Parts: sequence; structure tokens; C-alpha cells
Amino acid sequence: MKKSFLYLIALGLFLAGNSLARAHAFLDHADPRVGSTVKISPVVVKLWFTEELEPAFSKVRIFDATQQEVDRQDVKVDPAHPTLMSVSVPKLAPGIYKVSWSAVATDSHHTKGTFTFEVSGP
Repeated sequence: MKKSFLYLIALGLFLAGNSLARAHAFLDHADPRVGSTVKISPVVVKLWFTEELEPAFSKVRIFDATQQEVDRQDVKVDPAHPTLMSVSVPKLAPGIYKVSWSAVATDSHHTKGTFTFEVSGP
């Protein structure tokens, strides 16, 4: 009986932790893909998250190799798809670009991260 009780406690803690982890908006995928090389400069960089975002507090910025911000500073969360955040960019020269994002889920949990992609062609 004591072992059963301990197993139930452990299961409850596991499920509670699992539930809390899902409450954060983690990056699901992006376009351009994380770590990818694209031949043509994207017009928009899109990021999809695992939870709905709070538009007022979620941001994404794109930096070139000299750490200069190159996006058009027009970040938006799609009202029809609140897990999608995007920012437009001018035509990017060949090179490696860093995407830096900060996401706040509608339940107020905050996450952030970075990834790179490369533009290889004109």
C-alpha cells in the first residue's frame, strides 16, 4: 500500500510538471527553417509556437553578421493563427542571419531563443 501511494505521488508530480511545460510557448518550427540555407532571400521570417502568443509582448528580430538589425520592425502575431509570429525583411545579401525571439504565451509564461539561417544566393 505504501509503494502504491508513492507511485501515485510520483505520477501526480510528473503529470503536473508535464502540464506546466506545455503552458510555455516554445518554438515549434520556422520559415526559413532553423539552421537552413536558402538560395533566395525570404520576404518574411515566420515562427510557429506551441502555444498562442500575447501580441503586445512577443517579439522577433533579425540580425546580420555585424549584429545590425535588418528586419523592418513590423512584428505581428497573426490574429487568425495566434501561434504564428512574423516579421518582414528587405532583400538580404548572402550571409548568415540570426533570428532572436521572445514569446509570451497568453497565460503569461515567457520563453526566448535564437537560431540562424543562411542566404546563399543573390
